[in-house]
Amino acid sequence: MDVTRRMARWAKLSEPGLISFLFQILLGALLVLVFWVVDGLLDYLLFGGRPLADFLLASDSHEDFALVLFLVCGLLLYSRRAHRNEAALEQALQAALEEAERERAKMEGIFEALGEAVSIQDPDLKVLYQNPAHQRMTGPYVGRYCYEAYRKESVPCAGCHLLASFQDGKVHRAELGPEVSATGGYVELIGSSLKGSDGKPHYGIEIVRDITARKLAEEETAALNAALTHQAAELQQANQELEAFCHAISHDMRAPLTRVYSSAQELRGYRGQLDDNGRFFVDLVHDGCIQMEALLDSLMVLCRVTEVELACATFDLVPVACEIAAQLRQDQPGHHVSFLTPERLMVHGDPQLLRVVLENLLSNAWKYSNKVEAPVVELGSVATGQGEGTFFIRDNGAGFDSARAGQLFQPFKRLHTYRDFPGTGLGLATVRRIVRRHNGRVWGEGVPGRGATFYVMLPG
Repeated sequence: MDVTRRMARWAKLSEPGLISFLFQILLGALLVLVFWVVDGLLDYLLFGGRPLADFLLASDSHEDFALVLFLVCGLLLYSRRAHRNEAALEQALQAALEEAERERAKMEGIFEALGEAVSIQDPDLKVLYQNPAHQRMTGPYVGRYCYEAYRKESVPCAGCHLLASFQDGKVHRAELGPEVSATGGYVELIGSSLKGSDGKPHYGIEIVRDITARKLAEEETAALNAALTHQAAELQQANQELEAFCHAISHDMRAPLTRVYSSAQELRGYRGQLDDNGRFFVDLVHDGCIQMEALLDSLMVLCRVTEVELACATFDLVPVACEIAAQLRQDQPGHHVSFLTPERLMVHGDPQLLRVVLENLLSNAWKYSNKVEAPVVELGSVATGQGEGTFFIRDNGAGFDSARAGQLFQPFKRLHTYRDFPGTGLGLATVRRIVRRHNGRVWGEGVPGRGATFYVMLPG
């Protein structure tokens, strides 16, 4: 077993190490032989009287030989041990080099997988490493100073982000435009430093990002915002002018309208002295004045809903609807309508403006169901989710053609004649304006002769 172990141990020795070991043995043997001959020769020259062979084979020469042999063996053993230590150190050094190479390959793999352009520089701003993305973006500049490579300068750039990071150890950012960047577009530079155990910065890491698309998008967004701001200002101006126009018409027309209405009232006192045509025209003027008065009132309401500041709250819509229905029954005692409501219907909005919405929708439902034998009007809600609430007003009255539903909310657009169903044509336009002010949506569905349903969707 010992012989096998020794052979295995010898087999582990490298060929250069084995040759060195054999050379050391031969050198030791040669030294012992030389010492032996020199020692015998000196004794022969000093003491003489006997042959040289006697001095070479003398016992004291054997003792000296043994001593020298012991010293040589010790030297050989020490040399062998030193050789083994040297071999172990070489192996450790080789393993460390291999591990460093693996770590370097891992680091490069990480930098390449990042997709960002990364470079590593020393404290003098000399480029030590560039990943492929950085080389594609700026070009291969390893071994050169970054300010020379990127900007053709002879000194570091003023406000350099890497120099600032070397000084305070923080991450610094900078943005360059097309006129100074190495890519010809907008780039963002991110610089950070790596410190050693002595606290001094050893390396700087620079990340370069092409932000041209982002900058162009920001410029486009800024241009769109400016355009929207301009349009909003124009729209606000147009609304103010429209409100002023409505106020002017409402106020300026009331005085002559009052005179015409008063004259028509007086003429109706002379109905007995007029023929049928005269009575017809007097009634026509009287009814026209009433219609004009209602139209002016509707215009004033339409202006007010634009001016009023929203004061939103969460409240129950059912009591408000019941109060409006009671007023409609009182105004139209001969029109018996069954009004259906849920127990509660919570909405979020301005209570005063949403009351105007209900007044218009319920009065329309009452009006368009007056020719039905058993009119039914219903207030209800549907679940839409997504943080929105939708309520509806449904009736079984005259209905309308859904193909013309787009005209419902346009001012002065009516799907029925004034003679059949009197009105101003501004009620649903007012409803739409109020709902839009709440960032909501209103729409209608109907079938001729089978009723209509109007939905109001409010956020929150």
